[in-house]
Amino acid sequence: MTTPTQILRDVDPEQKVRDLETLLDVTRKMSSVRDSDELLGIILTEAVRVMVADRASLFLLDKATNELVSRIAQKTGTMFRFPVGKGIAGHVAATKEVVNIPDAYQDPRFNPEYDRMTGYVTRTVLCAPLLTRDDELIGVIQVINKKTGAFSRYDEVFLLAFGAQCAMSLENARLLREYIDQQKIKQSLAIARNVQQGLLPKKPPEIPGWDLASKSIPCDETGGDYFDFVPLPDSRLGLVVGDVSGHGIGPALLMASARSFLRALSRQTSDPSEVLPVLNDLVARDMEAERFITLFYGALDPATGAIRYSSAGHDAPLLYRAAADRFDELDSTGMPLGIMEGSPFPAVDVPPMEPGDILALSTDGVWEAMDPDGKGYGRERLVEAIRHARKNSAHTIVERIYLDVTGFCGRAPQRDDFTLVVVKRT
Repeated sequence: MTTPTQILRDVDPEQKVRDLETLLDVTRKMSSVRDSDELLGIILTEAVRVMVADRASLFLLDKATNELVSRIAQKTGTMFRFPVGKGIAGHVAATKEVVNIPDAYQDPRFNPEYDRMTGYVTRTVLCAPLLTRDDELIGVIQVINKKTGAFSRYDEVFLLAFGAQCAMSLENARLLREYIDQQKIKQSLAIARNVQQGLLPKKPPEIPGWDLASKSIPCDETGGDYFDFVPLPDSRLGLVVGDVSGHGIGPALLMASARSFLRALSRQTSDPSEVLPVLNDLVARDMEAERFITLFYGALDPATGAIRYSSAGHDAPLLYRAAADRFDELDSTGMPLGIMEGSPFPAVDVPPMEPGDILALSTDGVWEAMDPDGKGYGRERLVEAIRHARKNSAHTIVERIYLDVTGFCGRAPQRDDFTLVVVKRT
């Protein structure tokens, strides 16, 4: 078998220099183009020129379907796709070998249907794989009808080298396109995060006899957690903490909608058992099947310390009773929002909070946080963290719990949003 080196040895040195200069010139031309369609057009035009052919086609590999796709066919504009292994180009894609056909109609892999439809006569075909530096196939290039006769062995070597430069340019264009797309996504997510964070309270309300603090850290660019302090019609204060299943833009938008609905409904009534059923029906109509929202909504009377709440499947908030050094849990009163329209959410009246009592509202991202070994932080540790910091301000309690959770996790990635609200009666 004749090797490329042996083939090149028999070529006139001056021709090799000219062809090398041509190849370098084409490479420079392709390297200056960033648009994929423009690059494909240049490749086909230059392939026809340097190979002294009548026409050229380029097929890119669709890895998802294992098909070759013709985005641009020179002089025809025809676009089609076919499986790897079918036809001449498919054979080249499957074997990664150059195919040189001196008489197309004598080769069983040639499909003459296009010639019959257009009147064009295919005589000679030279087809080569487009291979990356790692010998990965990204497509196939094909030139048709050598104007000076049949394609030579030297043409095979030259087209393979030309194809390698094309593959490099196409791969660079793809990587650049992906980088630009990623930057656009990051920019969009940053904007979405700023908007979402702008919907959260900038600071807790100042109420005589009460100390409130909060912290919410999303694990992604946008989170599905939500908390709010909502002024109610009868001078009570709405305490809200919610968590949408999943992460990303979808849950963030869903939570933003739920926030808007809840604030509007809270203008009409301060009774959580009246707000949550309507909120549930509103979000259920647009909720995707796998989505739901857990949400705690409590109405605090600052004058008496009494709390009336409804909970839509949310993790039970912890209520520390200072006098008894005891923790109570405010259990859920209904299923998560968005699962079924018409669901009831009964209200529960909690005995008044006394001086020193602490209410901790959180999402499961707090106590389900994991260390590098996969061990969970746990509600018991959360209880002890609250007890240990109970004599401090609400802000200090929040910060100490956050530091304890992050210290526990160490270098393990944050898998869920961290949201914590602390209400302390002073």
